[in-house]
Amino acid sequence: MTILPSSPSFSGHETFSLRGGWLKKAFDLLVGDYPNLFSLEEAFVLLGVGKNMAASIRFWGRVCGVFERDATGNYQPTHVGRALLADHGWDPYLVTSAARWLLHWYIAARPEAAFTWFYTFNLLRGGEYSPPQLAAQIQAYVSERGGKVPSDTTMKRDVECLLHTYTPSDPRRIAAGVEDALACPLSSLGLLRQRPGQRNYYLASGAQPSLPDTLVAWATLAFVRESGQSIAAFNDLAYSPGSPGRVFRLDGDGLLSRLMRLSDLTDGQLVYNDQAGIRQVYWSSADEGDLAADLLRRTFEDLR
Repeated sequence: MTILPSSPSFSGHETFSLRGGWLKKAFDLLVGDYPNLFSLEEAFVLLGVGKNMAASIRFWGRVCGVFERDATGNYQPTHVGRALLADHGWDPYLVTSAARWLLHWYIAARPEAAFTWFYTFNLLRGGEYSPPQLAAQIQAYVSERGGKVPSDTTMKRDVECLLHTYTPSDPRRIAAGVEDALACPLSSLGLLRQRPGQRNYYLASGAQPSLPDTLVAWATLAFVRESGQSIAAFNDLAYSPGSPGRVFRLDGDGLLSRLMRLSDLTDGQLVYNDQAGIRQVYWSSADEGDLAADLLRRTFEDLR
Protein backbone atom coordinates (compact mmCIF):
# COMPACT_ATOMS: atom_id res chain seq x y z
CA MET A 1 0.00 0.00 0.00
CA THR A 2 1.22 3.49 -0.85
CA ILE A 3 1.31 5.23 2.50
CA LEU A 4 1.87 8.74 1.11
CA PRO A 5 0.02 9.44 -2.15
CA SER A 6 1.68 11.66 -4.73
CA SER A 7 -0.85 14.40 -3.95
CA PRO A 8 -2.26 13.82 -0.46
CA SER A 9 -5.48 15.71 0.24
CA PHE A 10 -5.70 18.09 3.19
CA SER A 11 -8.63 20.22 2.08
CA GLY A 12 -11.91 20.19 0.19
CA HIS A 13 -14.28 19.84 3.14
CA GLU A 14 -14.36 23.63 3.67
CA THR A 15 -14.13 22.83 7.43
CA PHE A 16 -17.63 21.25 7.42
CA SER A 17 -17.99 17.70 8.71
CA LEU A 18 -20.45 15.36 6.98
CA ARG A 19 -24.15 15.78 7.76
CA GLY A 20 -26.83 13.12 7.68
CA GLY A 21 -28.91 14.19 4.69
CA TRP A 22 -26.20 15.66 2.48
CA LEU A 23 -25.26 12.59 0.46
CA LYS A 24 -28.86 11.60 -0.19
CA LYS A 25 -29.76 15.11 -1.34
CA ALA A 26 -26.86 15.19 -3.80
CA PHE A 27 -27.52 11.62 -4.95
CA ASP A 28 -31.13 12.41 -5.87
CA LEU A 29 -30.02 15.36 -7.98
CA LEU A 30 -27.24 13.39 -9.69
CA VAL A 31 -29.51 10.52 -10.73
CA GLY A 32 -32.35 12.90 -11.58
CA ASP A 33 -32.21 16.03 -13.69
CA TYR A 34 -28.70 17.17 -12.80
CA PRO A 35 -26.05 14.55 -13.65
CA ASN A 36 -23.55 17.42 -13.94
CA LEU A 37 -24.58 18.84 -10.56
CA PHE A 38 -21.14 19.65 -9.23
CA SER A 39 -20.12 21.38 -12.46
CA LEU A 40 -23.03 23.83 -12.21
CA GLU A 41 -22.51 27.28 -10.77
CA GLU A 42 -25.93 27.05 -9.13
CA ALA A 43 -25.19 23.69 -7.47
CA PHE A 44 -25.43 25.30 -4.05
CA VAL A 45 -28.91 26.60 -4.87
CA LEU A 46 -30.10 23.16 -5.98
CA LEU A 47 -28.66 21.60 -2.84
CA GLY A 48 -30.16 24.30 -0.64
CA VAL A 49 -26.86 25.16 1.06
CA GLY A 50 -24.12 27.76 0.85
CA LYS A 51 -21.41 27.63 -1.83
CA ASN A 52 -18.80 26.30 0.57
CA MET A 53 -21.18 23.60 1.78
CA ALA A 54 -21.84 22.48 -1.80
CA ALA A 55 -18.10 21.98 -2.25
CA SER A 56 -18.02 20.10 1.04
CA ILE A 57 -20.80 17.75 -0.09
CA ARG A 58 -18.81 16.94 -3.22
CA PHE A 59 -15.74 16.26 -1.05
CA TRP A 60 -17.62 13.95 1.32
CA GLY A 61 -19.31 12.08 -1.51
CA ARG A 62 -15.89 11.33 -2.99
CA VAL A 63 -14.03 10.35 0.19
CA CYS A 64 -16.98 8.27 1.42
CA GLY A 65 -16.80 6.21 -1.77
CA VAL A 66 -20.34 7.02 -2.93
CA PHE A 67 -19.51 9.48 -5.74
CA GLU A 68 -16.68 9.31 -8.27
CA ARG A 69 -15.48 11.47 -11.13
CA ASP A 70 -16.25 10.08 -14.58
CA ALA A 71 -14.44 10.54 -17.90
CA THR A 72 -16.29 13.81 -18.57
CA GLY A 73 -15.18 15.33 -15.27
CA ASN A 74 -18.62 15.07 -13.69
CA TYR A 75 -19.36 13.20 -10.48
CA GLN A 76 -21.61 10.12 -10.58
CA PRO A 77 -22.75 7.67 -7.91
CA THR A 78 -20.61 4.58 -7.47
CA HIS A 79 -22.12 1.10 -7.26
CA VAL A 80 -21.96 1.33 -3.47
CA GLY A 81 -23.45 4.82 -3.61
CA ARG A 82 -26.46 3.60 -5.58
CA ALA A 83 -26.98 0.59 -3.32
CA LEU A 84 -26.76 2.75 -0.19
CA LEU A 85 -28.53 5.99 -1.16
CA ALA A 86 -31.33 5.06 -3.58
CA ASP A 87 -34.88 5.56 -2.28
CA HIS A 88 -35.16 1.87 -1.43
CA GLY A 89 -31.44 1.47 -0.80
CA TRP A 90 -29.66 0.07 2.20
CA ASP A 91 -29.72 3.25 4.29
CA PRO A 92 -30.23 6.52 2.35
CA TYR A 93 -30.05 8.76 5.42
CA LEU A 94 -27.22 6.97 7.24
CA VAL A 95 -29.25 6.13 10.34
CA THR A 96 -27.75 2.67 10.94
CA SER A 97 -24.41 1.93 12.54
CA ALA A 98 -23.62 -0.32 9.55
CA ALA A 99 -23.79 2.62 7.11
CA ARG A 100 -21.67 4.77 9.39
CA TRP A 101 -19.01 2.09 9.82
CA LEU A 102 -18.96 1.54 6.05
CA LEU A 103 -18.40 5.23 5.31
CA HIS A 104 -15.76 5.38 8.04
CA TRP A 105 -13.91 2.53 6.32
CA TYR A 106 -13.90 4.35 2.98
CA ILE A 107 -12.62 7.54 4.60
CA ALA A 108 -9.98 6.09 6.92
CA ALA A 109 -8.69 3.01 5.08
CA ARG A 110 -7.52 4.81 1.92
CA PRO A 111 -4.56 7.21 2.08
CA GLU A 112 -5.68 8.90 -1.14
CA ALA A 113 -9.08 9.87 0.30
CA ALA A 114 -8.41 12.24 3.21
CA PHE A 115 -4.86 11.84 4.47
CA THR A 116 -5.34 13.32 7.94
CA TRP A 117 -8.06 10.74 8.58
CA PHE A 118 -5.89 7.91 7.24
CA TYR A 119 -2.88 9.01 9.29
CA THR A 120 -4.87 9.38 12.51
CA PHE A 121 -6.40 5.90 12.39
CA ASN A 122 -3.44 4.04 10.90
CA LEU A 123 -0.13 5.78 11.57
CA LEU A 124 -0.54 7.99 14.62
CA ARG A 125 2.15 7.48 17.25
CA GLY A 126 1.13 7.60 20.90
CA GLY A 127 -2.21 7.09 22.52
CA GLU A 128 -3.15 10.71 23.20
CA TYR A 129 -2.60 14.00 21.44
CA SER A 130 -3.67 17.61 21.21
CA PRO A 131 -4.76 19.07 17.85
CA PRO A 132 -1.45 20.99 17.37
CA GLN A 133 0.52 17.82 18.14
CA LEU A 134 -1.42 15.82 15.56
CA ALA A 135 -0.96 18.54 12.94
CA ALA A 136 2.78 18.68 13.62
CA GLN A 137 3.12 14.89 13.39
CA ILE A 138 1.44 14.83 9.99
CA GLN A 139 3.53 17.71 8.67
CA ALA A 140 6.70 15.95 9.81
CA TYR A 141 5.58 12.68 8.23
CA VAL A 142 4.91 14.34 4.87
CA SER A 143 8.21 16.26 5.00
CA GLU A 144 10.25 13.13 5.78
CA ARG A 145 8.84 11.46 2.67
CA GLY A 146 9.46 14.33 0.33
CA GLY A 147 5.84 15.43 0.00
CA LYS A 148 4.47 18.94 -0.19
CA VAL A 149 3.97 19.96 3.43
CA PRO A 150 0.60 21.61 4.10
CA SER A 151 0.63 25.01 5.78
CA ASP A 152 -0.10 25.44 9.47
CA THR A 153 -3.47 27.02 8.63
CA THR A 154 -4.46 24.17 6.31
CA MET A 155 -3.46 21.55 8.87
CA LYS A 156 -5.31 23.34 11.67
CA ARG A 157 -8.53 23.34 9.62
CA ASP A 158 -8.08 19.73 8.56
CA VAL A 159 -7.52 18.50 12.11
CA GLU A 160 -10.50 20.52 13.37
CA CYS A 161 -12.70 18.94 10.71
CA LEU A 162 -11.46 15.48 11.73
CA LEU A 163 -12.42 16.20 15.33
CA HIS A 164 -15.88 17.43 14.30
CA THR A 165 -16.36 14.25 12.27
CA TYR A 166 -15.99 11.92 15.23
CA THR A 167 -16.73 13.85 18.40
CA PRO A 168 -20.22 14.89 19.59
CA SER A 169 -21.24 18.51 19.18
CA ASP A 170 -21.46 20.80 22.19
CA PRO A 171 -25.12 20.64 23.39
CA ARG A 172 -24.98 24.34 24.26
CA ARG A 173 -24.12 25.27 20.66
CA ILE A 174 -26.89 23.03 19.29
CA ALA A 175 -29.42 24.57 21.70
CA ALA A 176 -28.34 28.02 20.55
CA GLY A 177 -29.06 27.06 16.94
CA VAL A 178 -25.46 27.20 15.76
CA GLU A 179 -25.67 25.29 12.46
CA ASP A 180 -21.98 24.42 12.41
CA ALA A 181 -22.49 22.45 15.64
CA LEU A 182 -24.72 19.83 13.98
CA ALA A 183 -23.21 16.43 14.67
CA CYS A 184 -21.73 14.27 11.96
CA PRO A 185 -23.34 10.80 11.81
CA LEU A 186 -19.92 9.23 12.40
CA SER A 187 -19.67 10.83 15.84
CA SER A 188 -21.98 8.08 17.14
CA LEU A 189 -19.25 5.47 16.53
CA GLY A 190 -17.33 6.69 19.56
CA LEU A 191 -13.95 6.28 17.89
CA LEU A 192 -12.43 9.59 18.93
CA ARG A 193 -12.85 10.94 22.44
CA GLN A 194 -11.83 14.03 24.34
CA ARG A 195 -10.34 13.99 27.81
CA PRO A 196 -12.77 15.74 30.16
CA GLY A 197 -11.79 19.35 30.68
CA GLN A 198 -8.83 19.07 28.31
CA ARG A 199 -7.98 19.66 24.67
CA ASN A 200 -6.41 16.22 24.42
CA TYR A 201 -8.00 13.43 22.38
CA TYR A 202 -7.50 9.70 22.08
CA LEU A 203 -8.65 6.87 19.81
CA ALA A 204 -10.96 4.42 21.54
CA SER A 205 -10.36 0.75 20.74
CA GLY A 206 -12.47 -2.18 21.86
CA ALA A 207 -14.89 -4.88 20.76
CA GLN A 208 -17.04 -2.38 18.77
CA PRO A 209 -20.37 -4.19 19.33
CA SER A 210 -22.22 -1.99 16.81
CA LEU A 211 -19.87 -3.13 14.01
CA PRO A 212 -21.48 -5.97 11.98
CA ASP A 213 -19.53 -9.21 11.57
CA THR A 214 -20.23 -9.24 7.83
CA LEU A 215 -18.67 -5.80 7.46
CA VAL A 216 -15.52 -6.98 9.24
CA ALA A 217 -15.44 -9.97 6.88
CA TRP A 218 -15.84 -7.62 3.88
CA ALA A 219 -13.01 -5.39 5.13
CA THR A 220 -10.82 -8.43 5.81
CA LEU A 221 -11.33 -9.60 2.24
CA ALA A 222 -10.50 -6.11 0.95
CA PHE A 223 -7.29 -6.08 3.00
CA VAL A 224 -6.23 -9.53 1.79
CA ARG A 225 -6.94 -8.61 -1.83
CA GLU A 226 -4.97 -5.36 -1.47
CA SER A 227 -1.95 -7.34 -0.26
CA GLY A 228 -1.95 -9.42 -3.44
CA GLN A 229 -1.65 -12.59 -1.37
CA SER A 230 -4.04 -15.35 -0.36
CA ILE A 231 -2.90 -15.37 3.27
CA ALA A 232 -2.86 -12.60 5.86
CA ALA A 233 -1.21 -12.90 9.28
CA PHE A 234 -3.23 -11.99 12.33
CA ASN A 235 -0.75 -9.27 13.30
CA ASP A 236 -1.12 -7.65 9.89
CA LEU A 237 -4.91 -7.75 10.13
CA ALA A 238 -4.67 -6.21 13.60
CA TYR A 239 -1.95 -3.60 13.25
CA SER A 240 -1.00 -2.84 9.63
CA PRO A 241 -2.13 0.43 8.02
CA GLY A 242 -5.44 -0.06 6.27
CA SER A 243 -6.27 -3.21 8.24
CA PRO A 244 -9.62 -3.98 9.91
CA GLY A 245 -8.00 -3.83 13.33
CA ARG A 246 -6.56 -0.37 12.76
CA VAL A 247 -9.39 1.26 10.85
CA PHE A 248 -12.21 -0.13 13.00
CA ARG A 249 -10.15 0.22 16.19
CA LEU A 250 -10.79 -3.38 17.18
CA ASP A 251 -8.72 -4.65 20.08
CA GLY A 252 -6.99 -8.03 19.78
CA ASP A 253 -9.75 -10.08 21.37
CA GLY A 254 -12.43 -8.21 19.46
CA LEU A 255 -10.74 -8.85 16.13
CA LEU A 256 -10.00 -12.48 16.96
CA SER A 257 -13.64 -13.22 17.81
CA ARG A 258 -14.69 -11.77 14.41
CA LEU A 259 -12.06 -13.70 12.47
CA MET A 260 -13.13 -16.97 14.06
CA ARG A 261 -16.56 -16.48 12.48
CA LEU A 262 -15.21 -15.88 8.96
CA SER A 263 -15.65 -19.43 7.71
CA ASP A 264 -19.34 -19.55 8.61
CA LEU A 265 -19.95 -16.11 7.12
CA THR A 266 -18.21 -16.86 3.83
CA ASP A 267 -19.00 -20.57 3.30
CA GLY A 268 -15.35 -21.39 3.81
CA GLN A 269 -13.95 -18.88 1.32
CA LEU A 270 -12.24 -16.97 4.14
CA VAL A 271 -10.95 -19.11 6.99
CA TYR A 272 -9.11 -18.22 10.19
CA ASN A 273 -6.54 -20.80 11.24
CA ASP A 274 -4.32 -21.11 14.31
CA GLN A 275 -1.76 -23.89 14.00
CA ALA A 276 1.45 -24.16 15.97
CA GLY A 277 0.94 -20.63 17.22
CA ILE A 278 0.73 -19.19 13.69
CA ARG A 279 -2.48 -17.23 13.33
CA GLN A 280 -3.57 -16.50 9.76
CA VAL A 281 -6.56 -15.92 7.51
CA TYR A 282 -6.69 -17.92 4.29
CA TRP A 283 -8.59 -16.79 1.25
CA SER A 284 -9.54 -19.88 -0.76
CA SER A 285 -11.59 -18.50 -3.66
CA ALA A 286 -10.81 -16.45 -6.76
CA ASP A 287 -14.44 -15.32 -7.01
CA GLU A 288 -13.84 -12.38 -4.72
CA GLY A 289 -16.20 -9.99 -6.50
CA ASP A 290 -19.30 -12.01 -5.71
CA LEU A 291 -18.17 -12.63 -2.14
CA ALA A 292 -17.46 -8.96 -1.44
CA ALA A 293 -20.80 -7.86 -2.88
CA ASP A 294 -22.64 -10.58 -0.98
CA LEU A 295 -21.05 -9.63 2.36
CA LEU A 296 -21.89 -5.97 1.88
CA ARG A 297 -25.47 -6.73 0.90
CA ARG A 298 -25.95 -9.05 3.87
CA THR A 299 -24.55 -6.40 6.23
CA PHE A 300 -27.69 -4.37 5.64
CA GLU A 301 -30.17 -7.19 5.04
CA ASP A 302 -29.35 -8.57 8.47
CA LEU A 303 -30.59 -5.28 9.99
CA ARG A 304 -34.08 -5.58 8.51
